[in-house]
Amino acid sequence: MIRTVTGDIADIDGPILAHEHLQIDLCCQKGPEVVLGEAEQDDVVNDLSKAMQHGLKAVVDLSVFGSGRNPAGLKKISMQAGLPVVCAAGFYWDPYPQVVFDSSVEVLRDILIRELTAGIEGTDIRGGVIKIGTDRGEIGVAAERVFQAAALASLATGAAVVTHTSAVEQAFWHLDTLRRAGMDPSRILISHMGAAHSVAQLIDVGRGGALMGIDKVGFIARRSNEELADLVHDACDAGLENQIILSSDVARKDRLLRHGGSSYSAVFVDFFPMLRERGVSAQQIEVMMCRNPKRLLNFASNII
Repeated sequence: MIRTVTGDIADIDGPILAHEHLQIDLCCQKGPEVVLGEAEQDDVVNDLSKAMQHGLKAVVDLSVFGSGRNPAGLKKISMQAGLPVVCAAGFYWDPYPQVVFDSSVEVLRDILIRELTAGIEGTDIRGGVIKIGTDRGEIGVAAERVFQAAALASLATGAAVVTHTSAVEQAFWHLDTLRRAGMDPSRILISHMGAAHSVAQLIDVGRGGALMGIDKVGFIARRSNEELADLVHDACDAGLENQIILSSDVARKDRLLRHGGSSYSAVFVDFFPMLRERGVSAQQIEVMMCRNPKRLLNFASNII
């Protein structure tokens, strides 16, 4: 069972963009020009429709409390585009909202459980995955509480956990903390692993059993698609395709088609040809784009 903003569905048959943003507000860090808000909803619907022409079957919006999450907006976008959209429960980390500092692990756990089972922000729209993360620098006690709470909420509901890394090296702390709290690593997606210096780092993290996101395809200000394609090819050569997901992490308006970006079509239009040129097979692409994200999004059998 997969929980979307319009209700629970049994299956998704096809490619899933598992790390995206359709509505997000990071203006306190990056300025108002990056916001994807209500004014951009029509553009987002248009861009998703273009990606659907290339095979897109579902998308996961990983905006959370503190970063402009808009469940009602996501539902509107989903219905207009005719595309399943999964919303995230969780807390933003740059900076953490005050509730994180004021609350115990148990209170934070219960907030996440409520967002996954009852509804988010006074709506009946429920989260389908948990999203948490760490900022750059030393990882403090607030992050420890959030990660423990996320693990407990995951164990209580069956929802998977997606983590944001601000540096590749944080992946080991993420995985260790969630595992110590009782999580099965196969229910964890460590994001932004496209920043790895080499496939050796992916192999090291992959030994822990978690999924890993190569999820900034098209965001060439960070790393070129060619470099990411080389990394994915090397990961597949190392037998890691069952632990890789591909996405584009659109999180600012200048990446939309209207503003000259490749938007939600980047993986399909730009990246797949690069992978094929490097010898990545159609089956390996299908595993990374379809099977792995679907496995992540399916709630475990102990859902409440």
